[in-house]
Amino acid sequence: MTGERILLPYNFTNGDQKALDFVVRMFAHLEDVSITLFYAYTPMPNIRMNDNTVMDKLKENLNYLSQKIKEQEVGLSAAKQNLIENGFSEDRIHYIFKPRKKDVAVEIIDLASSGNHDMIVMNRKPGKATRFFTGSVFNKVVSSLKNKTVCLVT
Repeated sequence: MTGERILLPYNFTNGDQKALDFVVRMFAHLEDVSITLFYAYTPMPNIRMNDNTVMDKLKENLNYLSQKIKEQEVGLSAAKQNLIENGFSEDRIHYIFKPRKKDVAVEIIDLASSGNHDMIVMNRKPGKATRFFTGSVFNKVVSSLKNKTVCLVT
């Protein structure tokens, strides 16, 4: 496919839903546009467990976190289904659900660069004082990518 390739990082927020809706409105009718939905989750730690009360409590917490990861994958599949229901053919939609190895911004930057995406559609969360010091994902992505279109949906 030689058309526009759009990367849509998705984190299950209202802002992400707005970005998804924007992509549908602007690109669903164009046959040469493909979308990659992307989510990188924090991987579960590998812990050897023996039988004792502390480990039982830890197992409960790990099971809860494992269930949350499964729910997020279902959520990303639902976002893909939303695109299909709104005009994208299934062969134009890709999704990547993977364990995060780096900072989320770096994961997005690496994928945008290596995946040959032409455009990144993302939202910017309203500012908090901590983002002033740590930097937002959006700021890191925008300042690091060259020759890419970054579309901000607010």
